[in-house]
Amino acid sequence: MALIGRGSGFRRVGGGYRRTGAYRRPPRPPRISSCTPSENDNEDSSNDSTQPPSIVAETEVGHPMLDAHTSRSYDGEVVPEPIQPNVGPTRRGRGPAKCIEFDKLRKHGKIPLKINDGQTAPCCENANMFTTRVTWILKHHADMSHARWTDVPMVEKDELMERVRADFILDWDLANHRQTVWKQLRKRFNAFHHQLHKKYLSYGSHEEALAGGTGLVSNLVWVKLCGRWGSEAFKKMSKQKKENRNKLKTNHTAGRKSFVRVMEEKRSTTANLVEFYKEVRWSRSKDKFVTSTTEELYKQMVEKMEGMEPEQRTEEAAASVFREVLGHRPGYARGLGEMVIPTSTRQQDREREKRHAEEVERYKKDAEYYKTQFEELRGDVRVLIERQREYDKTLYNLMSGMSQGESQRETQGAA
Repeated sequence: MALIGRGSGFRRVGGGYRRTGAYRRPPRPPRISSCTPSENDNEDSSNDSTQPPSIVAETEVGHPMLDAHTSRSYDGEVVPEPIQPNVGPTRRGRGPAKCIEFDKLRKHGKIPLKINDGQTAPCCENANMFTTRVTWILKHHADMSHARWTDVPMVEKDELMERVRADFILDWDLANHRQTVWKQLRKRFNAFHHQLHKKYLSYGSHEEALAGGTGLVSNLVWVKLCGRWGSEAFKKMSKQKKENRNKLKTNHTAGRKSFVRVMEEKRSTTANLVEFYKEVRWSRSKDKFVTSTTEELYKQMVEKMEGMEPEQRTEEAAASVFREVLGHRPGYARGLGEMVIPTSTRQQDREREKRHAEEVERYKKDAEYYKTQFEELRGDVRVLIERQREYDKTLYNLMSGMSQGESQRETQGAA
C-alpha cells in the first residue's frame, strides 16, 4: 500500500515504520558569529559615520536572519523556506497616504469638484481629496529629478494632467478649470521637492545623505537631487530666499486651507472683502492681528469705508477699497492668494468701455422711445387743440344766437 506523509527511506514493519536508508541530517545554518566582522577586518575599514554602511556580510557571507530556513520534504530533499528579515522596531508614524477615502468614492464614478468663476481652486468638501490625489499621482508617476516644474517636459505634464482628469469631473473647455489642475500639479510638485529637501537636510552631511537615501524616490533620482542641493549655487539661492521670507511683513492664519475655501465657508458670515481680510489675519489665541502691518492696513480700509455714506458701503465699494489699500501687482490678486484670478488693468478698461457702450446703446434706445412718445403726444395735443377751437366756435355761435333772440323779444315787448 502507498504510504502518505512518510517520504522515502521508510518501510512498514509490524505495527510501525522503520528507516531503511542512511539518515541524512539537513545542513545547519551558519552561526551569527560567522557573519560578524572580526577585529582584523575592522582595522582596514573606516569608522567614519559619513561612510556608507558595509554590505559585505549581506552579499558575500549572508546574514543568517536573511537566509532561508531549511526543511525536509516528503521525498527527503532539502527545501528552503523563505522568512522575513528580522528588522528592529520602527518608529510609528502616519505613513504614506493610501487614498482610501478616494478609492471609496471613485468606485461610484468620477469625483465632482466645485470651481467658481474667477478662481483656480476647488471650494467644496472634496478639495482635500483633490490635493491628496494630485500628490499621489506625482509621487508615483512624475520624474522628480527635474529641478522645478517648469523644467518638466510638456509631454510629461500632459500625461499627469490626463491622469487627474480621469479621476475628477472637470469642464476642460473652461480656462479656470485647466488652470486649477495646472497650478495644483505645480504646487504639489514643489511641495514634494521641499519634502525631499528636508529629508536631505536631516542628514549630518552630504555623504550621509547619499548613503542613507530615501524610499520616496529611486536612488538615481536621489543622487541627482543631492548633487543639486549640495552645490554652492543652490545653497546661496536657498539662503537668499530664506532671508527674503523672513522679511515678510504680512501673514495669515488660514493655514493650509486656501483663501478660496475660506471665502466659500465664510460667505454667509463675512459681509465683504474688508471683513474677510480681518478674518484670515486675526489670531484668536493672541486676540490680535498676526503682524502690526496687517493691523495698519485693516485700519486704513475701515477708515475709508467709514468715510462713505451708509448707502454707499456696498460689496463693490469694499472690494474697491480692498484693492486700493493693498495695491496692484500684475498677475496676482493681493490679499486673496494665487488661486484667485486677478483682473488686469487692461481688462478692467475693456470691461468699463464695454459697460459704457452698453449704457450708451440703452440710452439711445430710451431716447428714441421717448422721442416717439413725444411725437405721438404732440399729435394728440394738436388734435385736442383743433377740437377745442371747434368747440369754442360752436359755443360762440350758440351764445351769439341766444343773445340776438333775447334782444328781439325785448324790442317786441316794448312796442
